[in-house]
Amino acid sequence: MFDNPSPAHGRRRPRRHPTLLGRILLWMIVPLFVLWSIGIVITYFISLNIANSPYDKTLTSHLRLLRHEVEQQRLTAGVTLSESARTVLSGNGDEAPTTWQILDANGHLMAGNPNVPTPENWTYDIDQIRFRNATLDHQSIRLAYLWGGRDRDGTGFLTVVAEPAQARATLQQEILTGMLTPQLIILPLAAMLAGLGLTQGLEPLSLLQEHMRRRKPSDLSPIRDDLAPAEIVPLIDAMNNVLQRLSASIESQRRFVANAAHQLKTPLAGIRTQCEIALREREPSRMRDSLQQLITGSQRATRLVNQLLLLARAESLDPNQSRTTEQLDLYALAEDCTGEWVATALARGIDLGFESPDEPLPVFGNRTMIHELLNNLIDNALLYTPAGGQVTVRALPDGDRVCLEVQDTGPGIPPDEQSRVFDRFYRILGHEAEGSGLGLAIVREVAEHHQATIDFPPPGNHHDPVSAGTRLRVSFPRDNVPRTRT
Repeated sequence: MFDNPSPAHGRRRPRRHPTLLGRILLWMIVPLFVLWSIGIVITYFISLNIANSPYDKTLTSHLRLLRHEVEQQRLTAGVTLSESARTVLSGNGDEAPTTWQILDANGHLMAGNPNVPTPENWTYDIDQIRFRNATLDHQSIRLAYLWGGRDRDGTGFLTVVAEPAQARATLQQEILTGMLTPQLIILPLAAMLAGLGLTQGLEPLSLLQEHMRRRKPSDLSPIRDDLAPAEIVPLIDAMNNVLQRLSASIESQRRFVANAAHQLKTPLAGIRTQCEIALREREPSRMRDSLQQLITGSQRATRLVNQLLLLARAESLDPNQSRTTEQLDLYALAEDCTGEWVATALARGIDLGFESPDEPLPVFGNRTMIHELLNNLIDNALLYTPAGGQVTVRALPDGDRVCLEVQDTGPGIPPDEQSRVFDRFYRILGHEAEGSGLGLAIVREVAEHHQATIDFPPPGNHHDPVSAGTRLRVSFPRDNVPRTRT
């Protein structure tokens, strides 16, 4: 025995689709935050440069001042700064004092504070001021050094000045705070306004959704787009196209059901009548006649049903889609189809012939549908041609088109009724031939799908001098791809 699956395993959870608003906001906010992060990094370096620039200028002036003081003295006798130089280097109450030292060419201390870090890998570029960050007594400092000074004895020396970096860091923090604070306030507001704007911008989609929900299932009328934004109009056009095709499909099905119900009444009623007659008959000969009528009626009903199904299939072909890209030889197709009707023509005492030049007649099309088109043309011609008459099938080229012709020696079709014979169930009055009136309607549907034209040329020509009867021609576009018939 098998256990019943639990509801949790037997029922699939509905799939959650991402919302359009969520996707747009995701593609807006994520890049916005990425750009904002990059902006923070750029802002940091800009604030660092802004904070260092005035302090580095001050440090440069102190460096040049110290160098000038030392150049006026002899390093061997020691360095004594003037009162003004000491005042400048000591700073005021708001500024930290500048620490300094003098080094010889070998990096040995000649004067100044020995705790100032010696510049690493300093070069002997004359009058080139260098800056670097270092640490002194566990405190960050900013160094500036300059080579090329010479005392009164001509001894070269390296001038080094240093000051604490606290003031720079404070200034940089103030700059960052001033620049980032507005961004931190504006960014959430911008995200909120973007979400609000998108919500309002997508309101037409919500209205369209509500409009479609309120529609009745039978309402297939086009959706109005007069109040829709330009971006939604193509979507509405596509939906209207679907509604139009759906309406045409439903109408085609409705017509098919109505036609089938209407046309099947007569043969089914006849079959029922013959059954009742056969049940009442006692003589074998009369019963056999009734059974023969039953066979004939069932054949007519079968033929009618097949034609109705074929007509429904032809009507359901989408004219907007390209034709089937099957390459056909109309010569071979017409020859085979004509051969299938030879036995029927002989049984009715009709001469059925086929004429065509011995050359391939290439076309693009649906083999089954074109075969049924020709079947209906031949069937219609045999139906209206009396015994002893002639029916001729032709496949011939005509410039950039390929033609199928069926000519008979029947009573013909009056010119004023030639356009009406393609209507469903239309039959010319005064003819006793049995038929459903669907054959030429099927021919028209198949021809329209293959972009073919239908006309009625005069029956007589130099090949067939008979002027009576009907000559119907269907012209297909020629397939210009060269091919040979095997």
